[in-house]
Amino acid sequence: MKRKSISIVLALVMILSLSISATAATLYGDANVDGRTYPDVMPFVHPPFYNIRLIVETDDSGKITAVQDNGTGLEGSVESKDMEELWEKKNKPFYDIMLNSGLLEKFVGKTRDEVAEMAVNTGDADAVTGATMVGLAAKEAVLNAFDGKTGLTFLPGKGSVMPVKEISAHDVVLESKLPEGFQVEVVDVRHGVRNEDVLDAKYYRAEMKDGLLSIHFENDLAPGKYFVNVVDASNTFRAPNFESGHGEEDEAQAPRFVVDSGLQAEDIRMEGRQIVLDKGDMANYMKNLQHVIVLAEGAEEPIEQEPVGHHGTVYERFNILSENGELNQDATLYNKKDQTETPIFEKGKTYEITIVSYGYPDLNLKYTAE
Repeated sequence: MKRKSISIVLALVMILSLSISATAATLYGDANVDGRTYPDVMPFVHPPFYNIRLIVETDDSGKITAVQDNGTGLEGSVESKDMEELWEKKNKPFYDIMLNSGLLEKFVGKTRDEVAEMAVNTGDADAVTGATMVGLAAKEAVLNAFDGKTGLTFLPGKGSVMPVKEISAHDVVLESKLPEGFQVEVVDVRHGVRNEDVLDAKYYRAEMKDGLLSIHFENDLAPGKYFVNVVDASNTFRAPNFESGHGEEDEAQAPRFVVDSGLQAEDIRMEGRQIVLDKGDMANYMKNLQHVIVLAEGAEEPIEQEPVGHHGTVYERFNILSENGELNQDATLYNKKDQTETPIFEKGKTYEITIVSYGYPDLNLKYTAE
């Protein structure tokens, strides 16, 4: 009798389980569009950063019957309500391209596992043609809807989330200002303003303890700017951004530090149009170049060229200095609005030039265009 009762109970449990799994549902999912290639910033997603938000309808067999937008670009999708207007200007045109491409309809008729197998922007047979970061985020949002997960949470505030506490010849200590729950995982350490030159992890060790990230380097570090790229191992928060802003103060959240060259102002000069270092490596100087500021004689405002812009993206039109540190007398300034180029220097005119490279003394000079 006891065995019979157990069998009946098990049968009822199985029937109940089947009925639950075979119920049509309305699911909600979101996923971050930005930060998908971190610590690289390309393909570029213009701020304000956002999560794509979707509603996923399924039938009683678990197949998708419809996928619709669920307030992407509105508060909750962007970090705050005051960003909605900027999102509409900067991001909505690209988001609409995705919507109009029929991408969301391609999920219809698929199960969760079939969505997971979809190749997005890879050229495979089941690829979604023309998909970008938005397409990848859409796929993840659908999967998150099935799995009950959410996209990555925004990191609040501006400025480094791990400012420098101590720095010496072989040791750097960064103090965490990250929110509670952010589990620091060091992705890599990179040297130079482009955030591209990855240091060999065999020659340093990193330890997170009591809110401090301590990094010990076995070898001497070259002068310049270093990025310590970190992610949240709990997969809850976004990684720190590289948005430096337009002001004098660097507002980027990215953890970073600068190693000083030890050079003095007299150790760097301009001979003709060539930058000369009495000590050190010119290639390293150029690798860490922050910007060049040019003030024309009689002008009220200077112009600026920088190899890496305020979004952390490489400025391909930087042309005021060659890669060897030679001033380009034919340099031009590009106007993005009307897509025109204007010469920076006018023959016979005198200019005050300031050249700034991380870890090196500023180079200030006067130059009369030839």
